[in-house]
Amino acid sequence: MTPRTVAEHLADVRRGGRIAGADRIGEAAAGGLLVRVGLWVDGEGSVVRARYLATTCAALIAYAEAACALAEAPGAALPDAARLRRAVRGVHPIHHGRADLVALALARALQGSRQLAPTPEPT
Repeated sequence: MTPRTVAEHLADVRRGGRIAGADRIGEAAAGGLLVRVGLWVDGEGSVVRARYLATTCAALIAYAEAACALAEAPGAALPDAARLRRAVRGVHPIHHGRADLVALALARALQGSRQLAPTPEPT
Protein backbone atom coordinates (compact mmCIF):
# COMPACT_ATOMS: atom_id res chain seq x y z
CA MET A 1 0.00 0.00 0.00
CA THR A 2 1.38 3.37 -1.01
CA PRO A 3 1.35 5.78 1.95
CA ARG A 4 -1.38 8.42 1.71
CA THR A 5 -1.66 11.69 3.56
CA VAL A 6 -4.28 12.46 6.16
CA ALA A 7 -5.93 14.82 3.67
CA GLU A 8 -6.06 12.12 0.98
CA HIS A 9 -7.72 9.69 3.37
CA LEU A 10 -10.28 12.27 4.45
CA ALA A 11 -11.04 13.33 0.88
CA ASP A 12 -11.74 9.71 -0.13
CA VAL A 13 -13.31 7.88 2.80
CA ARG A 14 -14.04 4.34 1.61
CA ARG A 15 -14.30 2.20 4.71
CA GLY A 16 -15.97 4.37 7.31
CA GLY A 17 -19.52 3.32 8.02
CA ARG A 18 -21.77 0.77 9.57
CA ILE A 19 -20.26 -2.18 11.36
CA ALA A 20 -23.58 -3.87 12.18
CA GLY A 21 -23.46 -7.47 11.01
CA ALA A 22 -19.68 -7.78 11.27
CA ASP A 23 -18.42 -11.18 12.35
CA ARG A 24 -16.05 -9.55 14.82
CA ILE A 25 -15.99 -6.12 16.42
CA GLY A 26 -13.30 -4.46 18.50
CA GLU A 27 -13.05 -1.02 20.03
CA ALA A 28 -10.56 1.19 21.79
CA ALA A 29 -10.98 4.54 23.50
CA ALA A 30 -8.79 7.11 25.21
CA GLY A 31 -8.94 10.82 25.93
CA GLY A 32 -12.42 11.27 24.46
CA LEU A 33 -11.53 9.40 21.26
CA LEU A 34 -13.25 6.18 20.22
CA VAL A 35 -12.74 3.83 17.31
CA ARG A 36 -14.64 0.65 16.51
CA VAL A 37 -13.53 -1.80 13.84
CA GLY A 38 -15.84 -4.39 12.31
CA LEU A 39 -14.40 -7.37 10.45
CA TRP A 40 -16.14 -9.80 8.17
CA VAL A 41 -14.22 -13.05 7.80
CA ASP A 42 -14.46 -16.05 5.52
CA GLY A 43 -14.56 -19.69 6.60
CA GLU A 44 -10.79 -19.78 6.96
CA GLY A 45 -10.68 -16.70 9.19
CA SER A 46 -9.31 -14.33 6.54
CA VAL A 47 -10.63 -10.78 6.58
CA VAL A 48 -12.78 -10.11 3.52
CA ARG A 49 -14.21 -6.76 4.61
CA ALA A 50 -13.22 -4.20 7.26
CA ARG A 51 -15.13 -1.08 8.31
CA TYR A 52 -14.82 1.40 11.15
CA LEU A 53 -16.61 4.04 13.16
CA ALA A 54 -14.52 6.78 14.73
CA THR A 55 -14.93 10.01 16.61
CA THR A 56 -14.13 13.17 14.70
CA CYS A 57 -10.34 13.32 14.62
CA ALA A 58 -8.59 13.55 11.27
CA ALA A 59 -5.61 11.43 12.32
CA LEU A 60 -7.82 8.76 13.90
CA ILE A 61 -9.97 8.52 10.77
CA ALA A 62 -6.92 8.36 8.50
CA TYR A 63 -5.34 5.59 10.58
CA ALA A 64 -8.64 3.67 10.63
CA GLU A 65 -8.96 4.00 6.83
CA ALA A 66 -5.43 2.67 6.39
CA ALA A 67 -5.99 -0.16 8.89
CA CYS A 68 -9.12 -1.37 7.13
CA ALA A 69 -7.47 -1.21 3.71
CA LEU A 70 -4.47 -3.16 4.97
CA ALA A 71 -6.71 -5.70 6.75
CA GLU A 72 -8.60 -6.36 3.49
CA ALA A 73 -5.43 -7.01 1.46
CA PRO A 74 -5.32 -10.71 0.54
CA GLY A 75 -2.71 -12.64 2.51
CA ALA A 76 -1.41 -9.58 4.33
CA ALA A 77 -0.61 -9.60 8.02
CA LEU A 78 -2.82 -7.27 10.01
CA PRO A 79 -1.13 -3.96 10.70
CA ASP A 80 0.31 -2.90 14.01
CA ALA A 81 0.63 0.74 15.12
CA ALA A 82 4.08 1.15 13.56
CA ARG A 83 2.79 -0.05 10.19
CA LEU A 84 -0.14 2.36 10.42
CA ARG A 85 2.21 5.25 11.16
CA ARG A 86 4.19 4.38 8.01
CA ALA A 87 0.98 4.12 5.96
CA VAL A 88 -0.33 7.61 6.82
CA ARG A 89 1.74 10.69 6.11
CA GLY A 90 1.22 14.17 7.49
CA VAL A 91 0.15 13.27 11.01
CA HIS A 92 1.43 15.70 13.62
CA PRO A 93 3.70 13.83 16.06
CA ILE A 94 1.39 14.64 18.96
CA HIS A 95 -1.29 12.52 17.24
CA HIS A 96 0.82 9.44 16.49
CA GLY A 97 -0.84 7.72 19.47
CA ARG A 98 -4.04 7.51 17.42
CA ALA A 99 -2.37 4.66 15.49
CA ASP A 100 -2.08 2.74 18.77
CA LEU A 101 -5.83 3.12 19.37
CA VAL A 102 -6.70 1.85 15.90
CA ALA A 103 -4.26 -1.08 16.16
CA LEU A 104 -5.76 -2.00 19.55
CA ALA A 105 -9.32 -1.92 18.18
CA LEU A 106 -8.23 -4.10 15.27
CA ALA A 107 -6.49 -6.59 17.58
CA ARG A 108 -9.56 -6.74 19.82
CA ALA A 109 -11.76 -7.39 16.79
CA LEU A 110 -9.56 -10.31 15.81
CA GLN A 111 -9.83 -11.78 19.29
CA GLY A 112 -13.49 -11.08 19.83
CA SER A 113 -16.93 -11.43 18.45
CA ARG A 114 -20.01 -9.21 18.32
CA GLN A 115 -20.21 -8.88 22.08
CA LEU A 116 -19.95 -5.15 22.66
CA ALA A 117 -22.48 -3.22 24.64
CA PRO A 118 -25.11 -1.89 22.24
CA THR A 119 -24.34 1.63 21.09
CA PRO A 120 -26.48 3.43 18.53
CA GLU A 121 -24.75 3.90 15.19
CA PRO A 122 -24.98 7.20 13.33
CA THR A 123 -27.63 7.35 10.65
